[in-house]
Amino acid sequence: MKKLQSLFVVLAVLAVLTIACSQTAGQAADKTTGRTQGSGKVVAVAIKGYKFAPAEVNIKKGETVVWTNEDAATHTVETSDGTLKSGELVTGAAFQHTFTKAGKYEYVCGLHSNMHGSVTVQ
Repeated sequence: MKKLQSLFVVLAVLAVLTIACSQTAGQAADKTTGRTQGSGKVVAVAIKGYKFAPAEVNIKKGETVVWTNEDAATHTVETSDGTLKSGELVTGAAFQHTFTKAGKYEYVCGLHSNMHGSVTVQ
């Protein structure tokens, strides 16, 4: 009887670990591709050397921009009208936004005012 209970406990633990690991792997894949469910093209902008690279991006409505902080310093991505407001991005953190309206969106790092960029949506 004890062997049967021990076997059941081991199988239950293995099942939980398998489920947890498969969910983590799926989340990592989503982060790697930078895609969100139902989104179109994804454009990457690196934050490095206290600059946005590329500083200017041209996309179509429905496309997504992902900013990833590759600097040791913390940065933000924000527009004056609040359309973009990333919060603080530590090293390795990313922020994404899917643009649904045409226009030019000029943004800055709220912590370093010399850092600026723009997204033009057609």
